[in-house]
Amino acid sequence: MKIYFSIGLTVVSVIVSSAQDRSDRPLPDPHKHVVEVHKRPWITDLAPEVTFAILDGSVADIRDSVLSPNGQWLAFVFSTQDEWARVGLEDTRSGKRYQLVNLPLAYRPVNDIAWIDSAHLTFDRWSQPHHGMHYVVDVGNNRLLLAAPFPDEFFLRQQRDTVH
Repeated sequence: MKIYFSIGLTVVSVIVSSAQDRSDRPLPDPHKHVVEVHKRPWITDLAPEVTFAILDGSVADIRDSVLSPNGQWLAFVFSTQDEWARVGLEDTRSGKRYQLVNLPLAYRPVNDIAWIDSAHLTFDRWSQPHHGMHYVVDVGNNRLLLAAPFPDEFFLRQQRDTVH
């Protein structure tokens, strides 16, 4: 009896520690930025107004579409009268469509839209030639997880050369 109890405790502790390890690990950065954009704690302070909204009607100029690994979500970029590049999502099972609204810098393009896994979508929006904002969205829970600024390689090189 003691052996079974001991084995049971060992199995439970391994499962719990394994789950904790996964939740503490940062999600991979498919864009391979020159700075660590997925470092914790994650912040959204630079994009506090971002929300999900229902996307009704037809959408023109769909581009950069990418299917989630499990095939449930189709993410895409499209244009509106007010915004040159907006992120849209379609649930391929239900046909419902959503859009991310109130992303800062509506006149700037959205680049490198990609799935980290079947629940997390990531993309960048460049604010100027050498600075951008990296976003991570939790699609299943309809919320923005991360809005992290980042520089490009050129900017970092210039900063190093200026200091030395």
